[in-house]
Amino acid sequence: MSDLSLLTGVYANIEKYGVLIDRVIERLGREKADPTDPDQKKLAQLFVDASDQGLESQSSEALTLDSLLRTSSGKPLADLKQLGERLQKGDVDQAYLRQLGELAQGLEQERADIARRLRKR
Repeated sequence: MSDLSLLTGVYANIEKYGVLIDRVIERLGREKADPTDPDQKKLAQLFVDASDQGLESQSSEALTLDSLLRTSSGKPLADLKQLGERLQKGDVDQAYLRQLGELAQGLEQERADIARRLRKR
């Protein structure tokens, strides 16, 4: 696989996760958390699955998300399991909403970095 296809795939994944987080944040900004909301359910499960790098669920999507939500030194940006469980329960306060915003910002920064690398090719 070429570097270009790899970068393009990572870029698409970042965009997909970023859009999902943004939709959840937007809805939570307007109304109370709803564990039955499809976007919230999907994001919650992704976070729970990503908390163990997708091992239990055998989810490559969770593994990818986990790797994107880490610092350059490999430290997780948030407690994804706790955040996912709170989303599953519909128990999301301002602190958790802030964490979602920080994760979205981290993904956006990663997306911008990859876009720069793609433009250089």
